[in-house]
Amino acid sequence: MKKIILKLSFIVLVLVIIPSLAQAETMYAKKSGVKVTAEKSPTSKVVGKLNTGDQVQVVKKAGRQYQVKLPNGKSGWVFKFKLSDKKPAGKSGGSSLAGLTGKTTIAARESRSGGSIRGLKETTEQYAQGKNIDPSYRRSVDAMEAFRVSDSELAQFQRAGGVGDYSGGGQ
Repeated sequence: MKKIILKLSFIVLVLVIIPSLAQAETMYAKKSGVKVTAEKSPTSKVVGKLNTGDQVQVVKKAGRQYQVKLPNGKSGWVFKFKLSDKKPAGKSGGSSLAGLTGKTTIAARESRSGGSIRGLKETTEQYAQGKNIDPSYRRSVDAMEAFRVSDSELAQFQRAGGVGDYSGGGQ
């Protein structure tokens, strides 16, 4: 009788543990715009994009890439460092400033934090005028503030330099 109870206990234990081990790991996108590609390569066709906090199921881990299943049933590959096992606090649209402003971007002239965001704030501009700082320097700061890089330009730069998603290993 003891042997039968022991065997039944073992079977029940196996039936409880095995399904939980086979269950896919749930992870979340750390930021918005995370590309999910058809193949394990950043140049592969994009099958989906994730927003901050979007949930995926990890199906397979291969080096620096995770194969994931999206809520719509599609699957693809994501660079593992773009995912987190903890859901981010809020959907910020990819910008840490969005929580403060409701915007995904902010012009430097809109900022009032000393030096944390590029560009001159009013008091700094007044200081520059008072110290006779060359206006060409101020125009240079304005030009830096206005500079934008498109997603495709960034991807081309990363690919050419072998950085970011294109840094090798696991692809």
